[in-house]
Amino acid sequence: MFVSKMCKFRICSLLLLLLFVNFENVNSADCTEKSFKTGTVCVCDVNNCDEIPALDITMGQAALYTSSHTGARLHRDVIYATDTEPFGTLHLTIDSSKTYQTIQGFGSTFSDAAGANLKSLPDKLADTVLRQYFSDSGLNLQFGRVPIASNEFSSSVYSYNDVSEDYEMQNFNLTKEDFQWKIPYIKTAQKYNSNLKLFGVPWSAPGWLKSSKQMNGPGTLLGKAGDDHHKAYAQYIVRFLEEYKKSGISFWGLSTQNSPTTGNEKKIKVQSMYFTAETQRDFIKSDLGPALQNSDVGKDVKVLIMDDNRGNLPKWADTVLKDKAAAEFVAGIGVHSYQDSESDGHLDNTHKNHPNVFILGTEGSDGKNVEYGGWDRAEDYTADILDDLNNWVVGWTDRNLVLDSKGGPSWISDYTDAPIIAFPAMAQFYKQPMFYAIAHFSHFIKPGAVRIDHSLNVIELEVESSAFLNPDGSKVIIMLNKGSLVSTSHTVVVQDSADSRNHYQFTLPHRSITTLYIQTMQF
Repeated sequence: MFVSKMCKFRICSLLLLLLFVNFENVNSADCTEKSFKTGTVCVCDVNNCDEIPALDITMGQAALYTSSHTGARLHRDVIYATDTEPFGTLHLTIDSSKTYQTIQGFGSTFSDAAGANLKSLPDKLADTVLRQYFSDSGLNLQFGRVPIASNEFSSSVYSYNDVSEDYEMQNFNLTKEDFQWKIPYIKTAQKYNSNLKLFGVPWSAPGWLKSSKQMNGPGTLLGKAGDDHHKAYAQYIVRFLEEYKKSGISFWGLSTQNSPTTGNEKKIKVQSMYFTAETQRDFIKSDLGPALQNSDVGKDVKVLIMDDNRGNLPKWADTVLKDKAAAEFVAGIGVHSYQDSESDGHLDNTHKNHPNVFILGTEGSDGKNVEYGGWDRAEDYTADILDDLNNWVVGWTDRNLVLDSKGGPSWISDYTDAPIIAFPAMAQFYKQPMFYAIAHFSHFIKPGAVRIDHSLNVIELEVESSAFLNPDGSKVIIMLNKGSLVSTSHTVVVQDSADSRNHYQFTLPHRSITTLYIQTMQF
């Protein structure tokens, strides 16, 4: 822009205020839009797919990325810092001297359904999906969730050992699903992020180890802590880690059980197994913890407890972690997104009680069935992630990488939406607004970033926000304007308490998500 070439920063501050946003369109590989009654998607094929525009800014500049219900998808503008008198309806102040949790990153799930859909696409297009998710030029995902055997997004119910009373797990074997739908795509993802953190999650023990004698439906692990059944299940989990290691895949973490409370629901049909906080505590300290500790592959794996809705906290964490023998094996607490309307201190109190144990978002999704271009789901994702991050959560994980047009496959027809929807017959996939909602966080907040203090000058019920300091000193502010009550946009002024001379000003449109990325100033 000619202004930045013709004048020095201080001299032209007034002119830059009038031109505080550089409206030059710098989007690269723009979205190929397709509109539905429910909204707009971006279409990708073997030759074309939109990309996130590069930052391409210098000191004293900020990049503003905007996505909105009107179709903007990470549209990039450049904003210049100015020291003129700020004006705006919303004043947001950040204070990097007051920090909170360290962010570990964002992720998604290598379910059988995701692998089946990737397999259905041309190889080049499947590679594009994984590059868009895991490369640093894409979503920059840091976590990969891997189901241990089958779950609701499998084509059938299966375990790795259906031989009754095989307590030594001599008949343990991975299945075709692992070799066709999981391992190949995990390896491709690792090509784009060599530091990808994988964590395994069991939905159920093999049926012969359960009270119900079947994997799907309710039931508990037979016996009690320390007996043959519990030790066999611990060995089953360790064998999973060992067999994946033979394929060159190591795991960073391990959840003890997905949604342990649902295993007590009589009408539950999916694979599940019931643990209470007490029985999970005893299983960890007597069986799983020692089994991992005695395994070369498992000894450094981080164990996550609970992996269920936040309403179970802080009681669940207190029960497990106040037992020193169990706590020595536990690194983190897994939490799902399905009770995020409950903001009664569940996460905050858990952090206060156990400040040295991280809280990780291990499953999030929105909506039954697929809604093409549904902007409300992007808003829900954004609000969910903001709420988690503002309450000590260190990262967030989506439920599926890619699903088909029904929201599956699923052996139980438990269809849901996903950020990417595959259309193999057309050799295309659609990027839903949810994909861009995740990008507003994961592309800009780097691993090792810390959440920093921020405040708004007025209480604006329709606006949600959070702020972060990256390891390189850059600062990230994310804002959501739901605008569900009235069609309201806001002029936002961002002020850094460490730099009273400069501020950044931009428009937060009606029903939009914005990410402001500020390059560190040097004086």
